[in-house]
Parts: sequence; C-alpha cells; structure tokens
Amino acid sequence: MTFREQYENALTVKMDAPSENIPAASYFAGIFYEQQEDCADQIPTVLCGGGVMINEAIALSYTPLNCHMLLYTQEGGGSLLLEGQQYPLETGTLLYLDCRKHPFSLLSTLRSWRFITFSFQGGLFPVYESLAAIDTFLLTQIAGHSSVLRNLKQLLAGECGAALSYKLRDAGLLTAIVTELFAKKVAPLSSEEGQKKYAPYLRELKHYIDNHLERSLNLEDLEKFCHVSKYRICHEFSDAFGLPPIRYINRKRLEAAENLLLSTEKKVHEIALATGFENTNHFIHLFKKEYGTTPQAYREAHHF
Repeated sequence: MTFREQYENALTVKMDAPSENIPAASYFAGIFYEQQEDCADQIPTVLCGGGVMINEAIALSYTPLNCHMLLYTQEGGGSLLLEGQQYPLETGTLLYLDCRKHPFSLLSTLRSWRFITFSFQGGLFPVYESLAAIDTFLLTQIAGHSSVLRNLKQLLAGECGAALSYKLRDAGLLTAIVTELFAKKVAPLSSEEGQKKYAPYLRELKHYIDNHLERSLNLEDLEKFCHVSKYRICHEFSDAFGLPPIRYINRKRLEAAENLLLSTEKKVHEIALATGFENTNHFIHLFKKEYGTTPQAYREAHHF
C-alpha cells in the first residue's frame, strides 16, 4: 500500500455544517512525494507536504499513521486533540507529532487557518525523541527570524520528485529543523540566561528599525539616531540580536517581502520598493540567497 493510500484511509474529514464540498482527504496532505527506494527508512524522507488553507470549521480525525508530522501555523489557528486533551495551534507555532502512537485530530478553531505541513519518516527520529524525552509531540513557538522557519520554507519550496539530489536536500533540511527543535527541549535557557544584558539604546534602535524598514537605512543613519559610533553599534547589536544591523534589516525586509508575495498581487519590483529595497536586482539576489529561489518562483510554488 502506498503512503497516499495509507493517509487517505487514516483520515476522516468532518465539517460542522453539512456540505457537498468537503475536500478530499488528500488535500490536507499537500503534495505526495515520489519516493526513492534506496532511501526508504534510511534517511529522513518527506512523504507528503505543502501549504493548506482552511476557511471553515472542520475536524480532521486520524487513526495512527506510520509517519511523523510537522505543522506550522502561518495565519489563523486550530488545535490538536490528543488523548482527550486539546492543545492550541496558534499563529507562529510549530507542531512536531509522532503519528504512530495514538489517534489524533486537527480542529480548525478559527474560520481561517493557513498552515504548512509535512509528513515524513526516518530511523533517526525515534532516537531523537528518546534523547529529548518526547513522548508523542512537541509544540514550540517559532520566531519570525528563526532558522527553523527558514529551513521549513526552503523545504516547502523544494521538489517532490524522486531524484536523489532532492531527497538528500530534504534530509538535510528535516534534520536541521528537528535537531534544533529538540536541542531547545533538551537544554532550555533559564530565565536569567534567556535575558541578554545589553546597552539600553539597542532596544530603542531595534524598535526604530522594525518600524522604519521602508526607509533607506545605513550605518551612518543608525549612528546619527543613536549618537553611538557605527563600530560599537555593529559589535553590540550583533551580540544582542545575533546578526549585524544591516543583515538584520535585510532579514526583516525579506520577511515582509515574503508576506507580500503570498498575500498580495503586487509585482516584484513594487514589493521591493515597498519593503525598502531601492534596487530590484539586489532584492532578487538577497531573496534567492535567503530562500533558495527567486521571488516570482517562490510565489508560484506557494500559490494554493
């Protein structure tokens, strides 16, 4: 039996109100990937995945399924129902779930719920779960600049064919996502460790940057705003927030551009200008470096 057949047999779709337009079970899986037999159960392998949009109250009830699942809520919200307990899946949360152990349900608690989901398998994941003392699932809030989210979106922009190069790329991205999630579970920061001590002006500077991304910002502008030398700004900003200020600015602009690509029909050059990039070619270059593809190709790959 193919994984598609297993998935469709495991899922029951129920809607609050009677409807003739109940989506097929396969819709909630995204795209089913072609498989490379030499990789089966040997390396982390995506079985299916993609972006899903739900616009009505719906319950997706699964019997145990031989896979693991990642589900990242982009907009709106839902919940996980597992062993009689309900867990909120809010915007910005990433769910890691071992689908093999118990029946579970995904419930759309808001009328609009947009999420990215991947079902996958691989011999390493049960080992990771035992090391991190994870029984069935892990639910984590993901920061917008997190490498976990970047890797997840690169996985989304990948190919579903059987070529070995695709499978190796997917394996690397899956491993990076899961190991970072579990590392945080194994070694959480204490409240004191989680609060970095840094110069007070940095919080004001970060707030200024976050709210003026459309403006032309360079180190000289930041120097004038803070009345602090640009060399000190570079050093202390990097230490506090993990990126030099210009890279941080570009990262935030790219995140804003990604949102516009997926939520509007604006042209690429219009999005570049709207997010503070005066040169469209420079914007395309930075976007491709960050997301692995051009803005237009990214939009087309995520259109659903």
